[in-house]
Amino acid sequence: MKNILGIGKAGFNIVKELGKHKNYKPFVISKHVTNKTKYRYPTPDLDSPEDFENLNFDKLGEWLSTIKDSCTVFLCGASLTTGLTLRVLENFYKRSVKVEVVYISPEVEVLSKTKFLNQRVVMGVLQNYARSGLLENIYLASNEYLEQLSGPTNVYDYFDQINKVLTNTYYMLDVFKNTKPITSTFTKPGIANRIRTFGVGSIEGEDVLFFPFKDEVEVVYYFAINEKKLKTEENLFRKLTDKVKSKITKQRKVSFGIFPTNYEEDYVYVEYLSPIIQEINIDKQQ
Repeated sequence: MKNILGIGKAGFNIVKELGKHKNYKPFVISKHVTNKTKYRYPTPDLDSPEDFENLNFDKLGEWLSTIKDSCTVFLCGASLTTGLTLRVLENFYKRSVKVEVVYISPEVEVLSKTKFLNQRVVMGVLQNYARSGLLENIYLASNEYLEQLSGPTNVYDYFDQINKVLTNTYYMLDVFKNTKPITSTFTKPGIANRIRTFGVGSIEGEDVLFFPFKDEVEVVYYFAINEKKLKTEENLFRKLTDKVKSKITKQRKVSFGIFPTNYEEDYVYVEYLSPIIQEINIDKQQ
């Protein structure tokens, strides 16, 4: 089973949704947790990320010790609870736990000054951690970009709806990464390309990413195609390879895998990889 850890409210909700799948072991650290259990750690309701950073870490460190080998950490920069993040990552690093981070960027224009500065610092630090190899990689997503894919939303269900876009895609990518394709050109990603995002596409359309990503040097496609269609539709392989070839440049390497499914509809999932720090509205002043 894959260890996943949510920090703060957004992390809590995302991990809760992913935890519905049996291949995940969900852990959460949040003030929205009421009782401490093996998988849930409650925090007090504090006023700043510095207050969370300065919490006595002994009990939390002991609780974290049950997470071994590897872990994917989900968090949103708007959550003050993310003040704990660097100490959590330090705990993992000392115990040689390999860490992947999925970072969700909030809409920075509507944040308070404290939360805006917090998200900018956390997002920048985590990307630098990934570049240095302290993290296996970091995936970036944006609430605004997720909303574009969630369809019509209402106030009550807004975050649940956009979170499902993220969790459904993350889950399917995990499935395909652990499934043998019928054919592929997959290669091991470049060691420097640890800053990433993901998204969805179509065989003939454009990719829709979860983050305003720039300077990608690798693109990876996962074509999930109805099995009957793979056996009967003529020239389908040419359509798929033409899409891949259209994305190749001198600076950008593109690979793909084709996976048979029982779904009536076809799905295309994509990852973009880069060694370059990504930014979002960092010039905002408050």
